[in-house]
Amino acid sequence: MSQARKRVVVTATSEMPVNIKAVARELGAPVELEVVPLAFGDMSLGARERCWESISSADGLLVRTGVIPGELIGRCAHLKVIALHGAGVDQVDIRAATEGGIYVTNTPGANAESVAELALGLIISFRRGIAQADSLVRQGRWEQARTLGGELKGKRLGIVGYGHIGQTLAGLALAVGMEVVVWSRSPLASLSGRARQVTIEELFGTADVVSLHLALVPDTVGLIGRKLLSLMRKDALLVNTARGALVVQDDLLQALQEEWFAGAALDVFDKEPLPANSAFLRLPNVLFTPHMGGSTVECLARVASMAACDIRLVMEGGVPRFAVNTPWPSR
Repeated sequence: MSQARKRVVVTATSEMPVNIKAVARELGAPVELEVVPLAFGDMSLGARERCWESISSADGLLVRTGVIPGELIGRCAHLKVIALHGAGVDQVDIRAATEGGIYVTNTPGANAESVAELALGLIISFRRGIAQADSLVRQGRWEQARTLGGELKGKRLGIVGYGHIGQTLAGLALAVGMEVVVWSRSPLASLSGRARQVTIEELFGTADVVSLHLALVPDTVGLIGRKLLSLMRKDALLVNTARGALVVQDDLLQALQEEWFAGAALDVFDKEPLPANSAFLRLPNVLFTPHMGGSTVECLARVASMAACDIRLVMEGGVPRFAVNTPWPSR
């Protein structure tokens, strides 16, 4: 790395932190490292402008929170790389970055264990009524809390999207005795274990549990709507630990209100944080978590190291390992 002091900005908040020690260790010296609290939710114009001003002078940017639009990218005179803290890339205007000669990278597979384990945990919790039982016991309603649940062994899990996370979840599900069917946007040459590829219609129509693990790209926005939701079995569960916008929210709300299927376990939403007046919060057949799929100590360390490594490689004049674009010549 050049002896000139480079500047790297990390977007993170106390609720959604980044392992800064891992970032600093991977970047090495001399690097100026700053954390800015660019949030997903509403920010005052002044607070947003302060974050943007810090970002605009960066050589490298690691993004966990907030959105990086083309307008902001256009203000970044020295920026060479935007590293996303996770596999999803929908937080960044990739076209603007590409036209500006800026690499965009992600960290494929780094959060697979954490997200897959959360998905399985949500499935078990919903099927056994764990959250409801905990609440009733705390209210002193011991007998009412002993709800009748169901086992996973022998049940069919449908995995929509078979990348790192989907494959990891398949392994976990097979280990507890579930049957696994998968759907992918592209043909799969081979499937490990006993998983079987099916059409998306067959998956939604036959699975006891449908778990979403697709990347959010233009072709997948709103992919899951009324047509597919109406195919689900009456006792089926929908799990989403991927992106809220994969599902048409109005269609999902109607399906849950009218009990087309048993319920949903949702870690992600079209708008985050979930508004306090959201109609979803009034539904008894939904289990909620706050976009915490990748929030484990181990995952944060892996993601931070992978993202920081690509930032360092670019700032040294090299090519990142996990680029999702091919930048135009630098401006």
